[in-house]
Amino acid sequence: MPTPAQTFKVINFNRNNNIGKHYTAAEREQRQKAEESLKRSEVKLKVPAFLKERACGLALKIFKELVKEGQEIELFDNVDAKVLANFCRYQALFEEEAVKAFPDSKKIDRYGKQVLAYAEKLGLTPTARARLVVKRANNAAEDAAVKDVMMA
Repeated sequence: MPTPAQTFKVINFNRNNNIGKHYTAAEREQRQKAEESLKRSEVKLKVPAFLKERACGLALKIFKELVKEGQEIELFDNVDAKVLANFCRYQALFEEEAVKAFPDSKKIDRYGKQVLAYAEKLGLTPTARARLVVKRANNAAEDAAVKDVMMA
């Protein structure tokens, strides 16, 4: 199983404590630039219309909480609003089913899988966020290699 992706802070911590893989200075610099490039200008997410319905009250509450948290780390953009809203809907369904006196285990399992799938796609898990940074760093390295070839 491959090693999970790590953020620049984790790589530096590991390097200072002689833990884990040894990254070259160029690799660390690429990773740091990739993390910085993921940061966006301030975005105000618009709430999708279907979340404003009375039946989606809990989902709207979850949406607002995630938007607030996501703005601190600049994770979401307006193009993510509907996917994030669907994540919130499934999270609300999961929570509503889980607090019932006699929850349906099949529904809990189905909603839980949906929530986890959306969380991975949205970058709401630590490994998903680190994977975004690794992908960005690798793309930057490939772009630099192409430029070097073109200059030669």
